[in-house]
Amino acid sequence: MNNKGFTFIEILVGLFLLGLLTVTYYPIINTSIYNLQLSKNKMEMINIAESTIEQLKSFNYNKTKEDEYLFDMQTISLINELVNKKSHTISLPLNKNDNHWGYTCIIQKEEKLKNFWKIRVTVSSIQKEQKLENVTIEAFMALPSKKENKFN
Repeated sequence: MNNKGFTFIEILVGLFLLGLLTVTYYPIINTSIYNLQLSKNKMEMINIAESTIEQLKSFNYNKTKEDEYLFDMQTISLINELVNKKSHTISLPLNKNDNHWGYTCIIQKEEKLKNFWKIRVTVSSIQKEQKLENVTIEAFMALPSKKENKFN
C-alpha cells in the first residue's frame, strides 16, 4: 500500500512538538520583551537626567528664551529659585497630579564656593511596580551670570 501524505498520527505528533516548543519559549520571549521595556525606560530616565544637567549648565540669562521649560517649570524661574538659596531642592513636575510625564525629577543644588554649584539630578519612574532604580547624576557648574558678555 502506497500512502501519499501524512497520517493522522504524524499530524498529531507534529502539533504536539509545536505546542511543546511554544510552551517552552513563550515565557522566555515574554521576559525578554519585559526586560527590553525596562531598558527603554531606564534609557529615557538617563536621557532626562543628562539633558536636565546640560540645560542647567548651558543656561545663559542673555540667550535663554521665556518658552524654555524643564518639565512644567520655566528654566529662568528654576535658575532664579536656585540662585536665591545656598542649598535648595526642587521637585518636578510641580503639579504632582499630572502623570503624563511618566517620571519625576528632583534637582538638588549645593553652593560649594561663592560662584560654584554642585547639582544633583535624580529621576525616578512614577510607575512603582516596575523594577527600575532611580537615576542620579551629579555635576559641578558655575553660577549663571547676569552680566553682558561682550564675546557672544
